[in-house]
Amino acid sequence: MSTVDQPEASLGELFGELGSDLSQLLRKEVELAKVEAREEARRLTKAVTFGSIAGVAVLLALVILSMALAWWIDEGLNTAVAFAIVGALWIVIAAVAATIARGALSRIRPLPETADAIKGAVTGERVSDQPSHIDTTGATAISPTHQISDTRSTHKETAS
Repeated sequence: MSTVDQPEASLGELFGELGSDLSQLLRKEVELAKVEAREEARRLTKAVTFGSIAGVAVLLALVILSMALAWWIDEGLNTAVAFAIVGALWIVIAAVAATIARGALSRIRPLPETADAIKGAVTGERVSDQPSHIDTTGATAISPTHQISDTRSTHKETAS
């Protein structure tokens, strides 16, 4: 028997394959976004829980220490002036902390890997091959978006 050469795919078949590939890519990106969001939610929940506990403990300690400082200052001044000085000190600390918090919040970028991968899929640009996260052990983590790749050769590559 002789082998029959397959004719090149028609334009309709190529568009069908492109649609199928794009659909599969978008499904994978949605899966990645879900996984990434769940992981971030777990980390955020843990951080908020322990942060809240620490915040309550610090608040109680600061109230007690502030009162002790005001009464210590009261030994040389009027009681009202001593408490006003401690209150003014806390206003300054709160203003500095609020400024730092606003700067930190402005740098938050939710789901950065998913956003970059989707942007690359839509625009056709390649996403950086550098991992964007470093774990707490100092070793670089492999980004899930770097696992999604198309290894087929393009028409231009096969023509040369």
